Amino acid sequence: MLDGLLKSLSELDLPKNADVRFVIIDNDRAGNARLIVEKWQKVFPTPLAYELEEAPGVTHVRNRALKLAGEADLLAFIDDDEFAHPSWLGALVQRYRETGAASVFGPVQPVYPQGAAAWMKKWGVHGTPITQDRDQTKPGATCNCLIDMAIVRKEVMEFDPRMSFTGAEDTLFFTQLLDRGYRLTQAKDALVYEHVPEERARADWLLRRWYRTGLTDAVIAGRNSTPGVARLKSGMHGVIRVVIGSALTALTALITLGQNKRAIMSRAYTVSRGLGMISFALGKSYEEYGRKQKSA
Repeated sequence: MLDGLLKSLSELDLPKNADVRFVIIDNDRAGNARLIVEKWQKVFPTPLAYELEEAPGVTHVRNRALKLAGEADLLAFIDDDEFAHPSWLGALVQRYRETGAASVFGPVQPVYPQGAAAWMKKWGVHGTPITQDRDQTKPGATCNCLIDMAIVRKEVMEFDPRMSFTGAEDTLFFTQLLDRGYRLTQAKDALVYEHVPEERARADWLLRRWYRTGLTDAVIAGRNSTPGVARLKSGMHGVIRVVIGSALTALTALITLGQNKRAIMSRAYTVSRGLGMISFALGKSYEEYGRKQKSA
């Protein structure tokens, strides 16, 4: 997939009057991405660098990118399981130039494996649809975004290392930008495509992801409260979601005779998220991106 990403980046319609550089940050201590990057460095139309970040976890990769950006004006993120439409970077930069927003987010269109359920493909639940150029009042994700580095330097911001294995470090980062009164916006033409592997194209994976979302959302919601108050509020909100969501899930399954999987799963989202909130209230954690560290 990294090979496909680099191919798409090599074919971008680059923004005018911009000095663009690309960096691949490898989070595998064995450096398995190095050979792929070196192959592309020979033919890449713009500077392409390779960096190895040995500290395991996505937050360390994000923060390495912030450091590498140095005195750059803008930093764009794209994941290695994605590939970009030719207009991707240009659309992000254009929207930034129009708005001066702290961050710009683009749509993510999922690419499903052949065996994925029809209801899942039609729903596109793994993606992020954006159909208009407009501001947003909720945080976005780093899988397709542009960040104003002057603001990052001014506010002395970084991605929270405590969330490196749980995920949602980007949600917290952009929530903090909103807390400080900065503008977030969307660029509908800044499209990227995301490969959805077989193991993620499953209902049980979605339920686990939504459970984790509830847990990390509770962490973020309680960022300005004492631990006791944060857990109490999270527990109350979680119980409400589980009770209401369970009733709606059962009712939907009954009315549709279990045939409308999309409708049933959309109700189950509320239940899973509520369970995550209850887990936070009980002092539990869930490392979606956890992994054993390999010896150097």
